[in-house]
Amino acid sequence: MPGIFDMRKIWQNMREIDLRPIREEAEQITKIVIVGDENSGKHALVKALREEPRRVLPATDPSRSMPEPIHTQLDNIAAVEEADLVLLVIGELKEGYFRERELVQRWTGAGKKVFVFNNTSTSPGTGKHFDASGWIDAQVISGSTSDRDLLESVFVPAVLRQMPERALSLARHYPIFRVRVARDLIADTSMANASYALSTGIAEIIPLLDVPFNVADVIILTKAQALMAYRLGLAFGLSTRWQDHLTAFGSTVGSGFIWRQVARGLVGLIPVWGIIPKVAVSYAGTYALGHGILQWYLTGRQVTPEMMRGFYREALNQGKTIARTLRERSPRTRGAARLRASSPVACPNCGRTNPSNFSFCGNCGIQLKVKS
Repeated sequence: MPGIFDMRKIWQNMREIDLRPIREEAEQITKIVIVGDENSGKHALVKALREEPRRVLPATDPSRSMPEPIHTQLDNIAAVEEADLVLLVIGELKEGYFRERELVQRWTGAGKKVFVFNNTSTSPGTGKHFDASGWIDAQVISGSTSDRDLLESVFVPAVLRQMPERALSLARHYPIFRVRVARDLIADTSMANASYALSTGIAEIIPLLDVPFNVADVIILTKAQALMAYRLGLAFGLSTRWQDHLTAFGSTVGSGFIWRQVARGLVGLIPVWGIIPKVAVSYAGTYALGHGILQWYLTGRQVTPEMMRGFYREALNQGKTIARTLRERSPRTRGAARLRASSPVACPNCGRTNPSNFSFCGNCGIQLKVKS
């Protein structure tokens, strides 16, 4: 099988995959309206939504067409009618918040996703205590709208929990969501590949190394990695052409390093060969590729083989733990561990049946229907 470990060939196979649903998911605009008094701190929140560690390549950066979060006064809320997400920023503390509570009740009743942000960095105003209860179905967050750590650790996860189907859209158009969405996507794809390795059992041989790995399984796993890389590129603001992603990520995905590293790592595991190493390396290889791409986004520098080996070693022990957990939870059939799939989920794009714990299709990479 000459060249099977060349990731460029894997990327060539992207031409055979219908990427349109992923592109449409990423390009869908999520309209955010920020409501608050002039000095409430809403301007700091608008700025934070658009800040990112660095700008991606100008030739592929769609930021010039990014939607500007709308900010408006409490007495001019017409823009809320078109909003997907409403952020009510409260600066001055006041008695009862009667007007604000009335608006929140109206917005949530209309099916809007609403967050009430108690901005603690503003003047204490009347000195009244902020009452976080009684805001109907709105999520309440307290803290400074200028506190980047708070926004990334509290605000961003809270929004993504409320709007999981908009994760890729939010990341592409509002950079504050990018790192969190990327890490979630890497973790999800790594787990999906680990689950796939467990469910199939790998029986054939890698040429030259005599390592039990079925070539067809390698292709499935690397295709999942390639789709993950494409989704990461869309989240980071690259163009919708997958060829541009390969150019931007360069040697991180273009050299085929991941599966060569996986194969070398397997050599030391041959004496105790079993399902645990198979699952662990499937997890670790995917994790290393994803974090190599994330490192490129955060720093703008291509990832070296030494750094990739570091990512791989970091993930391998974690992958072994995950493999043991998956094996313990799965029934044994004919002496082999099989993945439990009590309620399989059909992919709306390609029709393939996936285990119930998958969030993305193992065949085409499309996000599966989010359970209510």
